[in-house]
Amino acid sequence: MSDASENQLREENKRLRLENSRLARELRITQAYLDKVSKTVEAKETLGKVLSAANAKQKAYTDMLLESCPSVIFLLDDEGYLILSTKVFLTLTKTPNFDYFRNRRYDEIFSAYVSPEELAELKAAVETVTGEQKTVSLNKWIDFGKSGESRFYTIELMYVGYGKGGDAGIASGVLAVFLDLTDFMREKQRAESASEAKSDFLAVMSHEIRTPMNAILGLNEILSRTELTETQSKYLRDIRKSAKSLLTIINDILDFSKIEAGKLEIINANYNLHALLDNLFSMFSILFKGKNLTLNFSIAGDLPLMVYGDENRTRQVLTNLLSNALKYTHDGQVDFSAFLAAGDEKNPGGMLRFDIKDTGIGIRAEDTEKLFKPFEQLDTRKNRNVVGTGLGLAICFRLCNLMGGNLWLESEYGKGSTFSVAVPAIPAEEAVEDEVEESGDFTAPEAKVLVVDDIEINLEVCAAMLNAFSVTADLAHSGRIAVELAEQKKYDLIFMDHMMPEMDGLETAALIRSLGGHYGTVPIIALTANVVGGAEQMFLEHRLNGLLAKPIEFASLGRCIRKWLPDALIKEKRPAPGGH
Repeated sequence: MSDASENQLREENKRLRLENSRLARELRITQAYLDKVSKTVEAKETLGKVLSAANAKQKAYTDMLLESCPSVIFLLDDEGYLILSTKVFLTLTKTPNFDYFRNRRYDEIFSAYVSPEELAELKAAVETVTGEQKTVSLNKWIDFGKSGESRFYTIELMYVGYGKGGDAGIASGVLAVFLDLTDFMREKQRAESASEAKSDFLAVMSHEIRTPMNAILGLNEILSRTELTETQSKYLRDIRKSAKSLLTIINDILDFSKIEAGKLEIINANYNLHALLDNLFSMFSILFKGKNLTLNFSIAGDLPLMVYGDENRTRQVLTNLLSNALKYTHDGQVDFSAFLAAGDEKNPGGMLRFDIKDTGIGIRAEDTEKLFKPFEQLDTRKNRNVVGTGLGLAICFRLCNLMGGNLWLESEYGKGSTFSVAVPAIPAEEAVEDEVEESGDFTAPEAKVLVVDDIEINLEVCAAMLNAFSVTADLAHSGRIAVELAEQKKYDLIFMDHMMPEMDGLETAALIRSLGGHYGTVPIIALTANVVGGAEQMFLEHRLNGLLAKPIEFASLGRCIRKWLPDALIKEKRPAPGGH
């Protein structure tokens, strides 16, 4: 072999070795890439299996939630089609599976369970949720089972939406959650029925007790205006005192019941505070002298004359506290002080402060907490001769709270107590004239008055009291007779009993009003023993002009006659200052 051929073979061998190395290197790279691809495929397969298991688990949890959730829940898509619901809905509607509702709109489904009007309301609510992306609540009685027994649901309609990315875009819809509050509503209805029954009982009790009290106090008042011996006068005073004590107990029970039922109203108006305090001093100074006790009244110079508040409830609280001081103080004195105290952020105008300090028996420290609780009386053996229900202070405490104020006590057993009242000092909105007690010293002999009452003795008492004003009244024992008399005669004033058999006072008044003409405006005043909250408003709504509470008092009757009779029929017994 020549040298040239040998060299050529060496070069070819070298080239083949290089090519072999290159191919081996490329093979290794290819193998490495294939290994990597294989691992990626394995990883994707593993990931797919994991995701599949996770999705299955998630679906199982979702199914578990839909199966076990006690509330009816719907998910609607953005076109109102039902996507899913909890199993309880299928159970209530006696539907075997969800396929029955699949691809059906909610309004088509609900049309079987609600009225057209309620369906329209539901559709409007769904449109509000989807259009404004806000939550809407509805309350509905729905009979999903068509069994004739509806259940009460609070329905929360909520907008739901989230971005899924890619071609899926935004998924949105409405989530409807039905909360079954039937048991709560039935308990509420039972409670309201019980409260209504309690109110009805109180009205009847008030009527049944006050009706005979009207006769007792009315006849007592009439007898007191006749010629009597000193002994007879004393007996009448004792009867009146005992009847008034019983009436106070009745009022306490009714007031407490009204407070408990949330029906006691605070009626604010402008009033003369100084006149109220003067009246209290005039009334109690005589009573304190009767027990040989001293009553000191101190009114601060900066105490406003005119204030805005509930005059009657303020008077009731102060009267009760002064009465207690009179009851439990046997020696010494009682100091009453009224002044303007500092206020706070809620009451920048200050507080009206009233302190009643006595030298009575005092109260033990451990008993002070019981003092403002209902039906609690302290030292019952020591105070067994003191008449009361144990409600007075409880009522006063709650009245002060209702008026935005407070009532508290400082006491030293055996030495005396100081009760303090604070209510907001709200300036009167405008000046009002002092209230002047209208004189009953007048007659109305030409007045045509009708009294309607089904109880004979009440008619006799009212007729006798009217006779003191020279009024000779016509008497009707029933609503039917009252209407017949009204058809025959034009009356200037009608006193109408409320609770009567066959035709009550409201029905009778309505028939008299229906006569038209003169009787469209003639004053009709309710005579009622029903003083439960809202009674006066009820009478006004039935076109009566006002009420006189039984037992009727001469002063109240006189004010009523003077207010409602035409001025031309009032004859003064003596010239009234400034005229009438």
